[in-house]
Amino acid sequence: MMLSENLKEKRAKYDFFDGVVLVAVLILSALGILLVFSITGTSIFNNRTGDRLGYMIHSTTGVVLGVIAMIVMALVPNKLFREKLGLPILLGTLVIFVMTPIFGQGVPTSPEATRWLRIPGVITFQAVDLARIGFVLSLPWLIKVLIDKRRYYSKKIGSAYLIPLAYVFLCTLLVIAQPDLGSAMVIFTIGIVVFLSSGLHLKQLTFFLLVAVAALVGVVLVGVDLWEYQIDRIDVWRDPFNHPNGHQIVMGFVSIALGGWWGEGIGRSTTALGFAIEPHTDLIITILSEELGVITVFMVMGLYFLIALKCFLTALKSRDVFSALVCIGIGTFFLAQPFVNLGGVSGVIPLSGVTLPLISYGMTSQLSTFVLIGLYFNMRRYILIDVEKHKAAKKKKETRHLYLLPRAN
Repeated sequence: MMLSENLKEKRAKYDFFDGVVLVAVLILSALGILLVFSITGTSIFNNRTGDRLGYMIHSTTGVVLGVIAMIVMALVPNKLFREKLGLPILLGTLVIFVMTPIFGQGVPTSPEATRWLRIPGVITFQAVDLARIGFVLSLPWLIKVLIDKRRYYSKKIGSAYLIPLAYVFLCTLLVIAQPDLGSAMVIFTIGIVVFLSSGLHLKQLTFFLLVAVAALVGVVLVGVDLWEYQIDRIDVWRDPFNHPNGHQIVMGFVSIALGGWWGEGIGRSTTALGFAIEPHTDLIITILSEELGVITVFMVMGLYFLIALKCFLTALKSRDVFSALVCIGIGTFFLAQPFVNLGGVSGVIPLSGVTLPLISYGMTSQLSTFVLIGLYFNMRRYILIDVEKHKAAKKKKETRHLYLLPRAN
């Protein structure tokens, strides 16, 4: 019996790559590479770079490096995240959020938004992608510290609850300052879901939920009020057909309409032939819809939902607050970011410029998403080992109790 329990524990130690999530991630990544090649292999992009395969090779390299990063993150000792690196990650996250509005740069297609940090001669990256990883780790760590100090789980609405809530609001406002309202909505959603999942009493849950809704409205209003850039986005969203900057959204509508249910086929997108600006990044889902149909869009969204569901189900198994909340944060990301992306290109919400995870072109976005998947595998490994240890200890205790029972004559 003990041998069997030891084998289960050892299997849990190495059997942490969630097969369903891994397959979903690889399908989405392969689809992203295919779409990037389909879009950028046209004469328009070929004339720009002189290399028909350049974008596809870059995207493939991002996936390969992402898989390596995912494996590395999965194998890092979980104890480092829970006990050693919590405070440095939190401080590093705040530093990145603060530095971006001050030192950040725009790009030719979006010069008003200073979202990119540049290390001269090395790399230019979208800072929020890196900071999001830190946020997903640091907020659960902060809540765990408060729980360990017995300052959490009080029936009163005190400072212990206000500390993580203030951290969520601060990070959200710093992202708005870039300005990046779309990423701010994703960060805010992750933060609030993690906070509300941390174990509140019913009255507290109701109170903070109302606060969260009011804060979200306030965040949007502040973002719109402070920057003409955001006001223009709202105006475009309200009437893209009669706005001078509505071209991008209109082209998205055209792509979706042309594709219908089943699509025109790979490489047959007309809006990708120079009509849409940078269709391989934020608007890639409209090209997906045109070439492979709306039915494929539903399938892609189903894969995101499946990844999120697996994260949530793993969190439910956890006996450790930190690991559970990290899984919840990652799962929320795979719901919030695709919604903001698809909502923007379909006209449900203003176009915000966030990428479609694992599909949009961009190495920073790809790497950060793979790192989050690696963190999920890491937390899953710890949770499975902990569950098996707990089961073994419980069975051992029950067996010992049976031996101590008085025997019948």
